[in-house]
Amino acid sequence: MSKRAQAIQLAKNTSIELVDDSRSLHEIIESCKNLCKLIGISEETSWLDLETSGYLVRYKTRDDLYQNLPYYRKTAWKFYDLYGNPINLSSDMIVLFGRSTVYHTVKELESKDQVIVDGTFLDQFNKFMAEHGTDHTSRSLKIYEARISHVEIKQVLEGIKKRVQQLLDMIISILETE
Repeated sequence: MSKRAQAIQLAKNTSIELVDDSRSLHEIIESCKNLCKLIGISEETSWLDLETSGYLVRYKTRDDLYQNLPYYRKTAWKFYDLYGNPINLSSDMIVLFGRSTVYHTVKELESKDQVIVDGTFLDQFNKFMAEHGTDHTSRSLKIYEARISHVEIKQVLEGIKKRVQQLLDMIISILETE
């Protein structure tokens, strides 16, 4: 079997596995990375690497992370205080600080029911509120953690699947027209 025929078959098989969920998304992405190497497409592998290694590998600050994350990794999240009580933010505060950045690896997301974001990415909010709060309550408000629900995680995984399918469709199309 030729290299091209082998690549077409691998792409089609991977596409079927993606649709019928017969393998984990992490394994499918690894197959896509191997497929890209086999046919010499290097520009797609950096995105695939970020999906398997996590986006914190490349983007260290919350702003960089948010600006460079694919749209499907930007979700809603819920905020909690030290005691686990939900914190409701005003719509203005949600615009400023409510941007969730799901930077975790695909493997992590597949194995979790929810994602808990610790204070590292919430320090900016807490500092802002301490300095600019309009009253004692808002100045003393401190977010201890943020949580991304199972529903939001599923949406992120579906976004990744869609992008992987687009990649596979493109590869099949290119290989079949050569």
